[in-house]
Amino acid sequence: MEKQLSKITKLLAVVLVLLTALSATTVLGLFKKTPAAQADMTTEEVWEDTTAQEDTTLEGQTTLEGQTTAEGQTTAEDATTAEGATTAQGDTTAGPGTTAAPVNAVPSTDAEILEAYTKVMNQTKTAKPGFKKYEYQALPEDKRNIDGAVVNTLLNIVSNYMTTKDEAKNAPTVQPKGNNMNDFPVKDAPKGCMLTDTGAIKSADCVKLSNGNYKITIVLKDETDPEHYRSGNTAPSKTGSMFTPLSKSDINPELEKYKSVIKNPVYSMKYYDCTSVLVYNPANNKVVSVDQVQHVKLTMSGKVIIISTSGDAVLEMYYSAYDFSY
Repeated sequence: MEKQLSKITKLLAVVLVLLTALSATTVLGLFKKTPAAQADMTTEEVWEDTTAQEDTTLEGQTTLEGQTTAEGQTTAEDATTAEGATTAQGDTTAGPGTTAAPVNAVPSTDAEILEAYTKVMNQTKTAKPGFKKYEYQALPEDKRNIDGAVVNTLLNIVSNYMTTKDEAKNAPTVQPKGNNMNDFPVKDAPKGCMLTDTGAIKSADCVKLSNGNYKITIVLKDETDPEHYRSGNTAPSKTGSMFTPLSKSDINPELEKYKSVIKNPVYSMKYYDCTSVLVYNPANNKVVSVDQVQHVKLTMSGKVIIISTSGDAVLEMYYSAYDFSY
């Protein structure tokens, strides 16, 4: 997970540098006239600063050769009913301080839905089932507000260094039973959900599927510059209580590398419509699938030597876990 986070952090720093330093084509001429600046930040250096394209899996992870997407698995984009869900009797004990609704009652209020989601996710962290997962990222061209074809071209190159949806789905990570649950949301945390404030929820919904499973969909309200979980039993932000957002504390060290070129950078990362979809068996609270998507609007302004520039783009980050075995 650390390697994957490091890779995305470097990519995001590159995007922010591009948005600031290259949002006007005249800046390229400036680089040619300033050898010192050019030496500090060349296109070649930017790409060398990222993880190699073929290095798209976690260090030491096991993948199934030729593995294809499981039939009926749920995705954040088009959730479907998962097949093969079991109804074996299992642990239904709620986590500390929780009193989940009876199994025959579909949670309806934001509080009930969050409570049920928290109970299932926390129990999964403790049970340590086996599962498969994949992650990928995207920089959609239609979600950019940037002047100049050069920047869009360079952002397309950055996109080429990201894991694509097809690459991710065709080579999922296999997590064996009993393994640590560091790669399960919330990543690196002892709990699967640390959110307790229903005021952070934009919308929450729970429906009963045709096979008896429940599907919870929670969308959080917008949050600017959230921090991800680091330690303890709480997260430092609402988004970080359910997802694993990239934070300024991750990005700033990367931007520091370009301080000789970028002057007084000001940037923000607005997380919006961050959605988590959980399908589970209400008879035993066992997970069938978890799908998350984070939308991040990157906005930055600053100066390259003496020229003021600005721009924005959207980074999308997807996570899917499925084929759980207890």
